[in-house]
Amino acid sequence: MSDSITVHAECFGELAALMGADTVALRLGTPFTPAQLIDCAQQQYPSARDLLSRTACARGDTLLATDTPLADGDRVALIPPVSGGQADSLRHLTDAPLDLDALMVETADDRCGALVVFGGTVRLNNAGREVESMDYSAYGPLAARTLADIEAEAMDKFEAHACRIQHRTGRLGLGEVSVYVVVRAVHRDAAFEAARYALEELKARVAVWKNEFYADGSSAYLEGKEVPQPERPRDADTARESGPQS
Repeated sequence: MSDSITVHAECFGELAALMGADTVALRLGTPFTPAQLIDCAQQQYPSARDLLSRTACARGDTLLATDTPLADGDRVALIPPVSGGQADSLRHLTDAPLDLDALMVETADDRCGALVVFGGTVRLNNAGREVESMDYSAYGPLAARTLADIEAEAMDKFEAHACRIQHRTGRLGLGEVSVYVVVRAVHRDAAFEAARYALEELKARVAVWKNEFYADGSSAYLEGKEVPQPERPRDADTARESGPQS
């Protein structure tokens, strides 16, 4: 067994700027885990050390526990704190202008007497600085899966009949719509509560990053929320040996 492997780390948000590329190859010694990957990246890119300490790892649309085994040649996405996240991705993420009419048709339901639509736009001022535009980037597989999870949660928790979230990516100018949340329910209280839940969960959990461009020519990534590290499930053999839990 080799004492080292190469993992290709895909950099998102501010990490791409701090690490100088969208993808970097990192040579890992044992143990071959996401925790070791982060440690290796911190050593190789000291300017990104702090952000990497708050970064989660994902493979495909799945977040990885810190002790998940990695293999030579793996591609692992580095997910820094999110500041809200492939055919399924297009349902939730698009670089084209968002189509509210299409979302209204998709969610139409004669059983529902309440409709709530939230639209987020790029605004002129943020924290006292004049904004010129905003660039939204996303890790598509994980963002799409999380948005679908949030839609299902909002419907289940608040008995809404429909919840659709669609987020724009790319460079947007002032006033352009970056996200729509559309909810339909029988009654207004459920519709409002489901829409608020969907929006707040989007901002906290979806792998989308915002790079704000200012009138003075500077830019900065907005602070976000750290993605929680999942626990790695016990393997089936261990579960069988343990037997039923009381």
